[in-house]
Amino acid sequence: MTRTNRNRQRGVTLVVALMLLLAVTLLSLASMRGSGMQERMSANLYDRAMAFQAVESSLREAEAILASGAAVPFDGTVTGLYAKPAPTVEGHHDRWKDTQVQWATATTWWDAADDDTRAKAAGPPQYIIEDLGLWPSTPDCDTVTTIAPDCLKPRYRITARSAPVAGRPSVVLQTTYKP
Repeated sequence: MTRTNRNRQRGVTLVVALMLLLAVTLLSLASMRGSGMQERMSANLYDRAMAFQAVESSLREAEAILASGAAVPFDGTVTGLYAKPAPTVEGHHDRWKDTQVQWATATTWWDAADDDTRAKAAGPPQYIIEDLGLWPSTPDCDTVTTIAPDCLKPRYRITARSAPVAGRPSVVLQTTYKP
């Protein structure tokens, strides 16, 4: 009788050890899955940050072009430069959504040493500049009934975006620029 009882106990020990091994395996798999998810989230955050920095750099480049006075003509013949939007024309007031718009590619963001890393994260940033016409330059100009010619100054809308790259985050920034 002692032998049969001992054999039974050894069988129970094996079952308990297998159950513990199964529990440890399931905990390990859950931990690895969580780590993989965190790694994907941090990679996406990195890609988004790189795209945002690229687009912000593109905005600054477009502002520098406007400040230098080199941005002419605003008739669509120069890539990225467009005339005043016409609100009566469908899609004309939001050119950044138009697939026919020719975006200018920013050049200052790219550095040969980081070219591969940045291209994988964001792609080259692009921008368009739209001439919004003459606007009152100071708050005083808005309050008078007759606007003096020296009150009116040009305004521009700059829209910058990260180049569309499949599977990567897309960032669009827009600003109104007054030289």
